Amino acid sequence: MITRGEHQMMSKDGIKIHQKGVYDIKDLVKSIQNYLEERKYTVQISTQSKNRDVGYEVLVGLKSERDMDDYSRFHINVSILIIEMEKVKIKNKNLDKGDMNINFKANIFLDYKNRWNKNFISRFLNLIYNNYIIKDKIKGDYERKVYLDLVNLHNLVKEKLGLYLHVYGT
Repeated sequence: MITRGEHQMMSKDGIKIHQKGVYDIKDLVKSIQNYLEERKYTVQISTQSKNRDVGYEVLVGLKSERDMDDYSRFHINVSILIIEMEKVKIKNKNLDKGDMNINFKANIFLDYKNRWNKNFISRFLNLIYNNYIIKDKIKGDYERKVYLDLVNLHNLVKEKLGLYLHVYGT
């Protein structure tokens, strides 16, 4: 049943990538931000860093949202946790080295302006609206659009990190 508020279309854990090696974290974050902004998401970036015995621990969060219409809002959030991070120089280029975990999550918020939460009758009508009147639109249009944005972002990050396997000939 579809209710007012957050509508999750995948597991609460989201999609994950694990990468241990050398990468350019600034370029990666900028690529994620550009991808989301090109698709009309507003993006907020937060960064935390702690000095540890073995390198740094860095947490980068990208929270984005996009209003699809007056009733639905998409959220795509990306969190990047890097442990044992250190700066390295390869071919005169400053890069980062460490153990990185990236988590992608997407949600759809219905009635994000909270117009249908005034009383019992409006909440009941909202339940009818979500579960019968626009159910196909939620399942078809909204979920498909945010899922494609999420999967394409995931693929972009895998490409930036060189995680694609190349299979030749069959």
